[in-house]
Amino acid sequence: IAGAIANALLFRRHEEAEIKIKEQLNFLWVLLDTIPNPIFYKDSQGKYLGCNRAWSEIHGLQPEEIIGKTVYDIAPAKLADIYRQKDEELFKNGGKQIYEAKIIRADGQEREVIFNKAVFYKADGSLGGIVGITTDITERKKTEAVLKRKEEEVRLLARENNILAEIARIISSTLKIEEVYENFANEVQKLILFDGLIVSIINEKENKVYFRYSAGLQIPGRMIGDSLPIAEGTAAAYILQKRSALFIQGEALAEIADHFPGLLPFKGAGIRSLIMAPLVSQDKIVGILGFFTKKANAYSANDLRLAERVANQIAGAIANSLLFEDLKKSQEALRQSEERYRSILANIEDGYYEVDLAGNFTFFNESLSQMLGYSKEEMVGLNNRQYTDEENARQIYQIFNRVYKTGLPAKQFEAEIIRKDGQKRNVELSVSLIRNNAEKPIGFRGIVRDITERKKAEKEMVELQEQLRQAQKMEAIGQLAGGIAHDFNNALTLIRTCSQLALLDLKEADPLKEKFEMINRATEQSANLTRQLLAFSRRQVMELKVVDLNNLIREMDKMLRRVIGEDIELVNNLAEDLGRVRVDPGQMEQVIINLAVNARDAMPRGGRLTIETANVHLDQGYVNGHVGVNPGDYIRLTVSDTGVGMTPEVRRRIFEPFFTTKEKGKGTGLGLSTVYGIVKQSGGYIYVYSEPGMGATFKIYLPRIDEELEKEHTGPAELPQGRETILVVEDEKDVRSLIVQILRKQGYQVIEAESGAEAFDACANHEGKISLLLTDVVMPGMSGRELAEKLLSWQPEMKVLYMSGYTDDAMIRYGVLEAGMNFMQKPFSMEALAQKVRQVLDQ
Repeated sequence: IAGAIANALLFRRHEEAEIKIKEQLNFLWVLLDTIPNPIFYKDSQGKYLGCNRAWSEIHGLQPEEIIGKTVYDIAPAKLADIYRQKDEELFKNGGKQIYEAKIIRADGQEREVIFNKAVFYKADGSLGGIVGITTDITERKKTEAVLKRKEEEVRLLARENNILAEIARIISSTLKIEEVYENFANEVQKLILFDGLIVSIINEKENKVYFRYSAGLQIPGRMIGDSLPIAEGTAAAYILQKRSALFIQGEALAEIADHFPGLLPFKGAGIRSLIMAPLVSQDKIVGILGFFTKKANAYSANDLRLAERVANQIAGAIANSLLFEDLKKSQEALRQSEERYRSILANIEDGYYEVDLAGNFTFFNESLSQMLGYSKEEMVGLNNRQYTDEENARQIYQIFNRVYKTGLPAKQFEAEIIRKDGQKRNVELSVSLIRNNAEKPIGFRGIVRDITERKKAEKEMVELQEQLRQAQKMEAIGQLAGGIAHDFNNALTLIRTCSQLALLDLKEADPLKEKFEMINRATEQSANLTRQLLAFSRRQVMELKVVDLNNLIREMDKMLRRVIGEDIELVNNLAEDLGRVRVDPGQMEQVIINLAVNARDAMPRGGRLTIETANVHLDQGYVNGHVGVNPGDYIRLTVSDTGVGMTPEVRRRIFEPFFTTKEKGKGTGLGLSTVYGIVKQSGGYIYVYSEPGMGATFKIYLPRIDEELEKEHTGPAELPQGRETILVVEDEKDVRSLIVQILRKQGYQVIEAESGAEAFDACANHEGKISLLLTDVVMPGMSGRELAEKLLSWQPEMKVLYMSGYTDDAMIRYGVLEAGMNFMQKPFSMEALAQKVRQVLDQ
């Protein structure tokens, strides 16, 4: 019984102990459930043995859904692996383990926790498992993240403000916008990522965008110096219209071609993100700031905000730079204008002046001071009464006074000024009123032009016009004289030749012989007269040769001394290196003789006759003062006397034919007119310089040539004969008949024709050879020159001999007979004709 009682007591005590343990355990679980920290414990296999409500709630599960399960049942596999690895480390190392980890609830929500775990052992000392307590730090982590983000924002904002402050300093440090661009690009890259940056300026007047700066990646057509029109589809057009930034990246790039074709070059360069921000200054868009990069979706709203902010910063600097550029351009334009003004005033020959109301100089140019002959220092304050006489000073005062009263300018009034050296100059002035900002008259300004040379030139022009009138009168008289001489020559040819033929048939004792000889002498005298008329009219044909005037004058020396007489001294001053001229030697002798005779008659009591030669060059200055003269090299022949001289009236008429100052019967009036005609026909010029009592000087200018002298050719002295066939062409019937008669008398076979057409027929009908064509130069329908050229194609070996009283054919119009051409001057004698024909045939 005692044993049973002992067992019963022992059992009862055991039950009471279990009850007490259960009460303690219940108390413990109640206590654990009241603890806010999640608590769990699990065995060494990782199965949960128990947990408080906070642990099940943090997982979003019920306790029964956890107890008996492992972490792989309540957590994602990757997270469960971490838990399991940590548990194994704790089992292995023992002690305690504290670490942060995540818990993912059943609903997917994440919680941040701190695990504080330790191992526990069984009563027998073996490993029992792990007990852990966790602290939910999710909200703390969020708070820390917010604080960290705020700190980062504050740090970034401070950095941003520092960079913006530096940009502001850069902008304000210089007016050189290029330096601003460069430093700005370096600094702004710290704020906004970019592969390239562009600054462009909008010119609304031209409706264009000008690219002023680019950094980094270069886009074709958007580099410094390029420009584009502001057209639809361009960033500039969009920004001007919307007045906001253009922000394109990501999928929006695909729409560039449709909405912004002007940005296609950016897409072509690989750009995947870009910001185009307007540069706004004083509510006006002055340009665009562009950022772009090849990185996709590189820009955020904050980047856009920063882009707009820095754009606003630099916009003011760009606007100021544009204003500064405009100012510089205006200043440069003003400087250039002033420079042009100064340059014009410094370089114009006209004088420019500004004077006060009293007429004292306040401003003037160099030309005016040179015109007046005063230094710049002397010119300041100089009054017009100091450089004009009383009459001109009064005239200038009256004109200035009128300008002052009416306000109207006075133009081109003439006055005479007196230079400092006393020289008088003719000037042309203009004057206008100077007013101040209040429109009050304060002075005068104007232009002074020295017209002294113009006045002189006008005077010379009057003289030149007189020369021209005189030359035209001489030409008209010459045409009349030439026409008369030509017709007279044809008649003289008939008279002279007929008288010579008659003399051949008359015996020595025939009473008519003396009469025909008188007729012959009269025709010779008449022929000399017509030769002088033709010389004056420049219609005689000259046989031009290369001549040395010095040799010609030396050969004439004895003859000239006989002509002028012993009481007149002849002096020759001949240039040693004299050039040559092309003249008719006989005609040039006539010129010298006629001038010598004229000089002799002007020195009835004796004197000196001087003949000089010289090489000269007539320049443009000389040519301008002499009508019809061409510049170039000439030989000057000067014939001077110490005679009675001439009045201006006589000098103006000295070369007119039949004009003479000699007594009746002592002069024909053709001597000097003959000289004039020969010189003109030789391509030269003649001028006379004379005053009463001062003698006279005739200066002849002949073109200088560089050719060898020609040898003289002499013909046979006797009357030759021949049997050749000669074609005679002459439109004057009587002259033609006489020539034919003479030639047939000398034995020649003669074919005669009245015109070129008749000559063609005669030549065509003649079967034999025609040895000579003897033709007049001037004929109706066809000239002798044209006839000869055509007939020579049929008869190439035919010789040609021309004859004429005068001709205005192009060949001889200027007195030029081409080398190799043969010519006979009408009237000619029978002997001259026979000798010339034989001479030409024998050439």
